[in-house]
Amino acid sequence: MHHGISAVFLLGFFVVLILICALFYGRYLRLPGGKTMVLLLVTLIASIGLGFYRHQQFGSVGLDDKEVVAVGLAMLLPWVAIPFLAKLYLAWIAGAATDAEKAPGREGVRAWLRGGNLVCAILISLCLWLGFGYSFLTTLALAIMALLAYPLFNMAATSPASPAPTTDTLSPERERVLKMLDDGKITAQESAELLNALPHSAPPRAPQSAPAPHRKMVWLGLAVLLIGFFFPWFVFKSGDLQQAMNDAMSRMPMPQGMPNLTGMMPQGTTTGVTLYVMGGDIAHGLGWCVLLLGIVAAALPFVAANLDAQTCQKASLIALSAGAVILLYLLTRNFRFVGIGLLLGLAGYALELIGVLKARHLDWARAL
Repeated sequence: MHHGISAVFLLGFFVVLILICALFYGRYLRLPGGKTMVLLLVTLIASIGLGFYRHQQFGSVGLDDKEVVAVGLAMLLPWVAIPFLAKLYLAWIAGAATDAEKAPGREGVRAWLRGGNLVCAILISLCLWLGFGYSFLTTLALAIMALLAYPLFNMAATSPASPAPTTDTLSPERERVLKMLDDGKITAQESAELLNALPHSAPPRAPQSAPAPHRKMVWLGLAVLLIGFFFPWFVFKSGDLQQAMNDAMSRMPMPQGMPNLTGMMPQGTTTGVTLYVMGGDIAHGLGWCVLLLGIVAAALPFVAANLDAQTCQKASLIALSAGAVILLYLLTRNFRFVGIGLLLGLAGYALELIGVLKARHLDWARAL
């Protein structure tokens, strides 16, 4: 009876949460109803999967109150993190930012640091702090930096508008004709004919075009990869370490007559110990390889200016493929202990890969 009441309560909680999020997503992201429902479905699946993953980290039975709260906050994280990331995607890639958000300087900063953006940033930091043990201030600072990236990028990319050329601005050819007239080399009638045949002003300079959406996506992916590199890629609890040591000892071939050392290992000496493995700590430098390959894929079009676009894209795809193979290898080897850093690395690679493929598709379309 107790389990039935808990199931009904949990189901009602999720129904209420979905309704609230449906209203929030509609106002926060300004998406049509169909896309909002798809986003809600993705969020629900991610919430269940993350809750199951966190539950498996604590063990299948015997969760205490603190661990139950951690599992609940882990399930809450996708409900605030996915719309937050969707907001950044819509602004950076889809060009759906409001006029206030597009404004450079103080107005753009105020637009990004208010309302749902700030609420999502705080809730994400709380979920990562209480649900996964990450630093609240560090995650909050990273979330605010992600919000400030758009107005600061606009501020850096926006140059003072140059005055439009007027008809009083003379082109070099017209100045040369007038100088020839002053020197007496041509008559006034000849100069008038030459001036009428020349344009009245110098051609205006072509305005600098904004970066293409696919290039923005590559930059965004690189930023996510850099952030994930400084978060734990793997998290090992004390029980996990003890079990790994026991498994290794049990698989080692022992000489005949030698006592079994597995049962003689000290128990409880590492209680409460958690080992965080960062990207730079991965054996054989695999974490550094992933980071460098991601940087190469994003920076290659700017560094290798002598290469044509198709060659750069092929090289970027090769670099991203090699890094993705390493990430998938690490993911499948220790799936149970995967931390948020490795997941961010995968997300960054996915964004970079989508950006490169979009650029390749645009080049093919232009060639046709």
